[in-house]
Amino acid sequence: MPQQKNTGGYLIQLDGVRFIAIFMVMVAHWLQWQIDNPLINPIQFVHGVTLFFVLSGFLISRILIENRDRYDLASLNRMGLVRQFYIRRFLRIFPIYYLTIFLLAIVNFPDARTYFPWLVTYTSNIYQSITTQYVGKFNHFWSLAVEEQFYLFWPWLMLFVNRKYLIHVIFSAIGISLLTKVVLYVQFEPYWMAGSYFTLSCMHALGLGALLAWLTIKKDPILDKLAHGAVVWSAIVIYVSAMYLFIKYPAWKALGDEFLFSVMAMLVINRAIKGRFRWGVKAFLVHPWVNYFGKVSYGMYVYHLFMTDLAYYIFPRIGLQITNKYTFFVALFILTFIVSHFSWRLIESPINGLKDKFPYVRPRSQSF
Repeated sequence: MPQQKNTGGYLIQLDGVRFIAIFMVMVAHWLQWQIDNPLINPIQFVHGVTLFFVLSGFLISRILIENRDRYDLASLNRMGLVRQFYIRRFLRIFPIYYLTIFLLAIVNFPDARTYFPWLVTYTSNIYQSITTQYVGKFNHFWSLAVEEQFYLFWPWLMLFVNRKYLIHVIFSAIGISLLTKVVLYVQFEPYWMAGSYFTLSCMHALGLGALLAWLTIKKDPILDKLAHGAVVWSAIVIYVSAMYLFIKYPAWKALGDEFLFSVMAMLVINRAIKGRFRWGVKAFLVHPWVNYFGKVSYGMYVYHLFMTDLAYYIFPRIGLQITNKYTFFVALFILTFIVSHFSWRLIESPINGLKDKFPYVRPRSQSF
């Protein structure tokens, strides 16, 4: 697999960060619950989703704000930008998501038809917030529902609020999210899922990503200071220390843990986009295989919870009898990667290539 280059707007170390996020999610869903170890148990591997949220908040907000400036400079109607944004998001997100849901519903996979209306409308997170019930192997789709609901309102704010007030919108989103988590925890404790799965409950992570995008576009010098190794590694040490010190306190886990992780994630992403990681960390983040895992991480996320069923069907038929939980984890990872690789090559990449027909800024002579 050839080494990828850092060209144009492509930030190579972010694919390494994406891999870390999906790997954390896989450990949380496949392995951690099988381990009884006082050093491992406090680690919130589920925060791989939080890392995805901070990344998404950064990338989406940067796309919107930068292209807003380009449209204004070219005296183009911003509604054209809205249209291009949604078309491009549709091409990237919808195909394998709906293909997975419809195929599993057709074969009557457990819970597929039961929760089909919620899944097909990207509202499974709302169902779970209200009922506090898991939705089987489709449980991880709550985060994709949050992303889609985020896309419904965030572009309108980033594109049409007066530019000098955008920073206030971003801070308000973070503040409202934290307030929402507090209210849900104090007043509606039985609905504990809403504190994690409700869209407003996740806006602090998405908002911190947006804040990073805003500061990046402004070329604010504070980002150079925040990218300093002493700051980033100190943030990591502070978070890890707090994780072990306060793990016994429910309020910390419900209110403080995720926010502090999000702040740490923002600092890590800032250092990554500046290409400031060095030595072993850099070698890991830009390694061709890690980079490719990050590239196909969306498919890996969509498919991974269904891979255990596929493994139980396939492995015995090819003579694999795996009893060790760590070996089974590796086997599931490889199986998920294989499925995601072919999904990327045969479905996602060709469809994603259609985005070239819908560029954000089009020459005046062209019409949509």
